Amino acid sequence: MKQISFLALIGCSVFLAGCSSTDDIVSCPAISAPELGTRAYVRSDEINQLFDVRLNGVNAVCTRHKSGGTKVALGVGLKIMRDLTAGTDRDTLSVPMMTAIVDNNDVVTANEDFGYLVGFSKDDAVKYPVAEFEQIVPAEARLVISLKPAY
Repeated sequence: MKQISFLALIGCSVFLAGCSSTDDIVSCPAISAPELGTRAYVRSDEINQLFDVRLNGVNAVCTRHKSGGTKVALGVGLKIMRDLTAGTDRDTLSVPMMTAIVDNNDVVTANEDFGYLVGFSKDDAVKYPVAEFEQIVPAEARLVISLKPAY
């Protein structure tokens, strides 16, 4: 009986090993945010209310990319606040963000603008969403993330 359990364990291990990811986790390139890009004021989509948006941390998992660069899977934490004395209605907010690839000579080689949509229920004052996205960073380059001012 012990031998059958052991063989079953080995068989399951081999099966599950085939399901594992073939991506190699590697060290992430430098990731930074300019001081002026860590906070922005953004007007909401529906009632035009002003929201205070702040970067609230970054989590990254990096894998080797076939181009020789690094695929960076980012989770960018946000802190979004509104003054409830200015309004408490439901609303949506498109948080404008951007990334830039900077080479080792401090030259921007690529950039991308995008928005992250956040919904606020009635009487919500603060939200802590996490914007998730991926970016390919060439070898010998760094990644810069920033909020874009929209007000």
